[in-house]
Amino acid sequence: MERRLLIAFALSFLVIMLSRPLWEPARSPHVPSSSQGVPAKKSIEPGKTVTSPSQEPATEAVAEPKSADIDRLIEVETDLYKLTLSNREAVVRSWVLKRYTDSDGKPLDLINQRKADMFGYPLGLKIDKEEEAAQTLRKALFFSASPPRLDLAFSAARSQSVSFEFSERNLHVKKTLTFHQGSYTVDINCAVWLNARPSHFYLLWRSGFGDSTVDERMAVRRALYRSESKITRLKANDVQAEQEISDSFGFVALEDQYFAAVFLPAAGGPITRIQISRDEYVPENAKKEELLKAGVFGNAPDQGQFKLFVGPKDTEVLQQAGHDLTELIDYGWFAVVCKPLFFVLKGIYRYCNNYGLAIILLTILINLALFPLRYKSIVSAQKMQKLQPQMKLIQEKYKKLKATDPKKQQMNSEVMALYKQHGVNPLGGCLPLLLQMPFFVAFYNLLSVSIELRHAPFVFWIKDLSAADKTFVLPILMTISMIIMQKMTPTPSADPVQAKMMLAMPLVFGFMLAFTSSGLVLYWLTSNSVGVVQQYLMNKYRPSLANPSVKHGKKKVSQKSFP
Repeated sequence: MERRLLIAFALSFLVIMLSRPLWEPARSPHVPSSSQGVPAKKSIEPGKTVTSPSQEPATEAVAEPKSADIDRLIEVETDLYKLTLSNREAVVRSWVLKRYTDSDGKPLDLINQRKADMFGYPLGLKIDKEEEAAQTLRKALFFSASPPRLDLAFSAARSQSVSFEFSERNLHVKKTLTFHQGSYTVDINCAVWLNARPSHFYLLWRSGFGDSTVDERMAVRRALYRSESKITRLKANDVQAEQEISDSFGFVALEDQYFAAVFLPAAGGPITRIQISRDEYVPENAKKEELLKAGVFGNAPDQGQFKLFVGPKDTEVLQQAGHDLTELIDYGWFAVVCKPLFFVLKGIYRYCNNYGLAIILLTILINLALFPLRYKSIVSAQKMQKLQPQMKLIQEKYKKLKATDPKKQQMNSEVMALYKQHGVNPLGGCLPLLLQMPFFVAFYNLLSVSIELRHAPFVFWIKDLSAADKTFVLPILMTISMIIMQKMTPTPSADPVQAKMMLAMPLVFGFMLAFTSSGLVLYWLTSNSVGVVQQYLMNKYRPSLANPSVKHGKKKVSQKSFP
């Protein structure tokens, strides 16, 4: 029974590790919405209704025609990022974070240039139900009086703005972006007029988001929003071609594993309506890809002010940005364990300045803290092992009975009496292991989402603790450590079939972890190594449990009693 529970525990852990993408908050049900180009349903949650402007919008004098004659790019650089603005449609053409590199070691551009050419660049405006105005806007060359380059990185100014304006026939559009030193947040002010009257619009981040050099099989790309203090995360296949949601929103965002682009409300109230949509893309001779886009609703002149955070999901950075953006870091179900672990990990890093070494030291601390549970598990396993001769005698006595025979219950009663006589808990070996489960999973989640480990080197060939070890040295060492620990650990059963199954477990774990982050494999290797040392000390300095003396029927097995 003990061995079966151990196998069940190991298999359950495998299932949890492999099903991590499912560890997300429950999603709100969606109602189907229309295809692109047609106004979508205005709710994806029961009871949510779309509200119209409460007051009749004021008119504005017809603006004089204003536009540019040629395409023009404006470069903006702060101490944290560099971006390029285009006056064609007044969009962002590139958004490069200066302190981060992509998977190829180049400066990280969060905009996929190839896909943006097909589906549009971020911060474009979308006007529903006005196809003529929408087509004009897509081709519009906005006028801007800003110089071709704004450099805040070495400027005495704390903030600088870039303004765009376009006016033609019945369409008038203004857009202003304000950039700040020492902040990943940009202030945006937009206004659209049609026929001299304020028109509603959506300000969109299009063509997906994140590090485009990440292997798509491993990439994490989602849309998310917060309403009623709850975050809803959506993958591309959870999103309709076009859908709009009305509610009171704290933010709407696109994210990958380590970075996020987040639309935030300006001072004065929450976001009242958002759009989350997707585009489909089929590369030549490749699998179909789905690109997410997200946007916020605006209506001139009082509902067109927003903030946009584009940066890393770093705890300290998100805290400085406010708006409770630390919730962007998805620790999963075990956040209550992950957050203290992360706090300790960063504390250790401040002293050793190496996250690999910090992982090793934190793992040692965790194993020392859990040693009483491990000790209890080993003692229980030893007791169960010593009871095997008596268990076999009982099983032999009833082996000829059918499973449906009522006398089979008597066998269970004798087994439980044997456990009670010698103070053995049949679950004593498994329960301590189950109590360790939250720490294992929490560490897995922690290492998977912590940007601090992204591209963080350890030693020699380990240049990135967030990536898999391509040499497979760490996974091989981890598998060997599991085999050694398994050989040293007392087994409560002598069943050869179960023994073979347990022998296969290190190989299964080794294969599975070979393609996960090096930091996680390092944690597991260190945990196994500490376990081997602990087991060696227990085997050497703790007296072995002797078998009890038990009478069963006419047979008597003479053995020493338990201590």
